[in-house]
Amino acid sequence: MGNGKAPAGIDLDTPDDVDDGTSARIESPTPGPVGLDAKSGDAKQGGASMAEQIVRFARRLRGRRLGDGQCFTLVDRALRGADAKSAADYGRVTPNADYQWGSSVTLADLQPGDLIQFRDYTYERVVVTKDDTGTTTDEDAGDRPNHTAVVESVDGNGAVTVLEQNAPDGSAVRRSQLYFTSGKTKSGNRTTTITVRGTFWFYRPEAR
Repeated sequence: MGNGKAPAGIDLDTPDDVDDGTSARIESPTPGPVGLDAKSGDAKQGGASMAEQIVRFARRLRGRRLGDGQCFTLVDRALRGADAKSAADYGRVTPNADYQWGSSVTLADLQPGDLIQFRDYTYERVVVTKDDTGTTTDEDAGDRPNHTAVVESVDGNGAVTVLEQNAPDGSAVRRSQLYFTSGKTKSGNRTTTITVRGTFWFYRPEAR
């Protein structure tokens, strides 16, 4: 899954690469621990919760392409390595499906180790700064036509930092900040307007 433009807040320690469409791959993964407790997470791997294992697995891979390079592969292996259910446990896996990854949660309940499934998602962020020298406008945008990502942190005001592969197409595992709430905020002489479109689902992984 992918076809995304490079988003703002991208992790910056590695070059960009990404994948085309979501290609399902169900293989045995390797685990690793990190973030917050998931409701159904078992304390394993030196006391790490399920959520911590999922986030740590994705973090360790930043800058590298995992398996076939698809976003599905990163998430599937992270879940299986943490003994969590994956998309195949909830229904048929096909290249263009809107996968389910666990129990549904809201943006307000989102936490590290949760998963996001995207369909035709886009965001636009415009920052206008006015000072004695005039007006400066900075813009950035991103899209995720059909994509899956791991939540690394919930940043507030609708912003979420994710770990993902193949966004934009062909990219290695990277960190990106994405937005899930449209709105306008002002801080001093700076006005930020964020516009979000498309569909996205938030999931809390469940133990096998």
